[in-house]
Amino acid sequence: MHIAKVIEPDTMSLYHGTLGLDGSKINIQSGKGVGWNALTLGNGFYTSLSEDAACLFSHLVLQKSRLKGGAGFDNLGFAKIYKISLSNVTSILDADKALDASRVRSILLCAGVSERYLNCRHDEQLTDFHKAADLLCYGMDWQRNRNEYLTKELGYDGLLIKERAWENWEYYPSGIGIDWDKINDPKLWPPKTVVIYNTDRVAGFEVIRDGFIQSLEIDYSDLNR
Repeated sequence: MHIAKVIEPDTMSLYHGTLGLDGSKINIQSGKGVGWNALTLGNGFYTSLSEDAACLFSHLVLQKSRLKGGAGFDNLGFAKIYKISLSNVTSILDADKALDASRVRSILLCAGVSERYLNCRHDEQLTDFHKAADLLCYGMDWQRNRNEYLTKELGYDGLLIKERAWENWEYYPSGIGIDWDKINDPKLWPPKTVVIYNTDRVAGFEVIRDGFIQSLEIDYSDLNR
């Protein structure tokens, strides 16, 4: 059984909300931003299949800027929303697809999980992405976030997943251009995240919504999510 890719990257619409992206290359900084970078999915460039989710994070990063004393601008309740394009050779792992149990077993063994322990695990525990990532806690010979580690070891540039961090999320601000009632559908919300670990695969980005009415020069480098 082969691990399935998601839809082709050039047909996938990805969005990213932030104060701004500077330059032509995405630089990952551990623990920065307003999302769950390095806490749930590891160090990567976080994007969403939902433009509304990107707008929410754009709003949050704007709030963070205010708290840091950088609120020298008027806005519409959010900062900037970008549409992200990926190289057509980008490989994205879909966390809902079944994994190759033998490949996962090999990765876990290399990560220090004992063979004796793995021999007691059924294949269904190895073919499920979340369960396989959880098994890494029994190994000591690996580093980084478990989701990031497993995705990279499987040979993928990024991961498509519904983040568990959404489960207890309760902040849905009004006045930022999102009609929360319209997206109150479990099939649409919470949206899935695509986190790109290999940022060389980001082919380009463009602003599609700009909430700034008037802005000052701001250092965006540590606020990109």
